Amino acid sequence: MDRFFRGFTAGMVGGVAMNLWTLIATSILNLEILRFIDWAGITIYGDVPASHAEGAVALFIQLLWTGFLGTIFAFLIPQVTSRGYLLKGVIFGVLTGFFIYAIPILFQVPLLREHTLPTVLSNITGGVIWGLTLAQTLYLFDRKKAPQK
Repeated sequence: MDRFFRGFTAGMVGGVAMNLWTLIATSILNLEILRFIDWAGITIYGDVPASHAEGAVALFIQLLWTGFLGTIFAFLIPQVTSRGYLLKGVIFGVLTGFFIYAIPILFQVPLLREHTLPTVLSNITGGVIWGLTLAQTLYLFDRKKAPQK
């Protein structure tokens, strides 16, 4: 895999991890939060997914988005060195979330312009999980040597 696909795959792996977090937060911890697939659903449909099919499409789009962000991270890391890559992943995950929060507020997107504290804290936790998973997965991909011929 080239750097683009390593970053994209690592971003999607991180996306799976962050969605697992929101599944745990809503199903086990019973938090009433806006899940990451809800964000994607609102962006696509104008409302949270109303069926499993809509949820599946929203999840697919959300994973494509996290893959795209992973590609950006993969191209940034060589520019700043990989030292402290886990911390850099966390910072990238949290700051990306901050900018993603700002866009719907600036454009007054209904359902995405106001958030509860549990949603904000859960999304920050998801961003940390995504950043850590992204950075560790990319690190493992980058360390893997190409097969000898």
